[in-house]
Amino acid sequence: MNLQAWRDRLKPGDLPIFRHTHATLRTLSPRRESIAARDVAHVVLADPLATLHLLHSLNLRVLERYGTEVTGVEQALMLQGLGAYLDAAGRLPVVEDSPAGQDAGQLAALQALTRRAQHAAWQARDFAVLHADVRAEEVEVAALLAHVPEYLLWLRTPDTAAKLRRLCRHESLANAVQQGLGVPLADLRLGVLADWSIPPATLDLLAEQGATRARPLILAACLNLAERCQRGWWEAGLATDYAVLGNVANVPLDEIIRNVHANAVRVARHGQWLTQPPAAAWLPMIPGPWPHEPDAERHAAPAAKAPATMAAPARVVRHAGPPPGNPLLRQALEQLETGNLDDPPSLNRLCGLILKGLRAGLGLERALIALITPDGQRLRCRLTQGVRAEDPLRQFEFPLASRDLFGQLMARMQGVWINPDNRARLWPLVRPELRQAIGAGDFYAMSLHTDNGPFGLVYADGGQSQAGLDADRYRDFKLFCQLAADELGKALPADGA
Repeated sequence: MNLQAWRDRLKPGDLPIFRHTHATLRTLSPRRESIAARDVAHVVLADPLATLHLLHSLNLRVLERYGTEVTGVEQALMLQGLGAYLDAAGRLPVVEDSPAGQDAGQLAALQALTRRAQHAAWQARDFAVLHADVRAEEVEVAALLAHVPEYLLWLRTPDTAAKLRRLCRHESLANAVQQGLGVPLADLRLGVLADWSIPPATLDLLAEQGATRARPLILAACLNLAERCQRGWWEAGLATDYAVLGNVANVPLDEIIRNVHANAVRVARHGQWLTQPPAAAWLPMIPGPWPHEPDAERHAAPAAKAPATMAAPARVVRHAGPPPGNPLLRQALEQLETGNLDDPPSLNRLCGLILKGLRAGLGLERALIALITPDGQRLRCRLTQGVRAEDPLRQFEFPLASRDLFGQLMARMQGVWINPDNRARLWPLVRPELRQAIGAGDFYAMSLHTDNGPFGLVYADGGQSQAGLDADRYRDFKLFCQLAADELGKALPADGA
């Protein structure tokens, strides 16, 4: 199909909004005389479909009557009137009641797409504000609307959308659209949005040919960033996005990275009504293979019941990978697996066995286990091996609610390997006091969880020798920690720690 044929398939028509948006707007309706337009705009901007519907319907009338254009959601709400908009929104169809919403795989895909659109928009607005853009909402809106063709494909041609998703596992979105649809992504976006009466000012922001102005540079970098990090934060292209944002904002690279990560966490919390995991879930991770994902048409589990970790990388899947080759580590694993321990095993006995396995089996010089304090507020070193009495690593401790690297690590059971390839990006996320305690060498760390949530963390490194850590050893480290978490979790209630 050529571009015009795709534009005809995706032309204006009935458009649903998400149930969460629909319900929230209904709760605001009785307060229409007292609420501000920005309060309603906050709800609409969280839903790209609601944003598209509002701007499309209003621009149709405004352009025809006044020959002007509306580029912002808050501006559109004030022009239409909050009461009129809330009444109209109450009559809109709901995504979850549509054929796409009734299919678990398609609904999950729409929610994942919304996570990406929200993330791109949040980053774009924040960096536009940082650049002193007084119309930052226009950049945010453009970032949301950039995803419109993908929404319409899932709603109207789900087989094509699923094909694009499969291509995107190995290609960029632009390449996937070119291969799967036979048209350039930029042309499809601009053509479809023009058909939906999106104003030229917004389309100009999305035009990708040699952008040199700050606003389109920010927008393009944030769209790329949101696409790259939806499966992790290790893609080499992220460095280019950071550099673009740093040049525009005239801010050091470390500060740009911190700001991007903080925005990712904030937008993840803002979108908690979505069941698909946000990009912030992958912040502590390192490069590694992504597991096979079943196609949407074979996705049987309802999206609402999908756990937040269902798309976790293979590097954190329990008992993944071949057994370790080191006989001492294998012996320690077998002792844990067979339960050849005290009955019931004491917590200190288990911690000692785990640390022994890490040192003797993997050659890791310094190792420690930190557990949550009884008040549930902090992670504190419980037991160490290879850590001398005067070593500040014995004081390893941090608040559980911390936003630094270790605090993020505790959000779900996952590991991190600090090494020369990622140190520049991840080391600034470690608290200064922990940097001093750890030193300059590479290290492994992994959070420990039970079904009830986090309870501890394992840390290990090469000690004074700073022995190089490698991928095979990291795989064995994670395997051992995963099994250790199961056994430690059983001992926790009896121990009372």
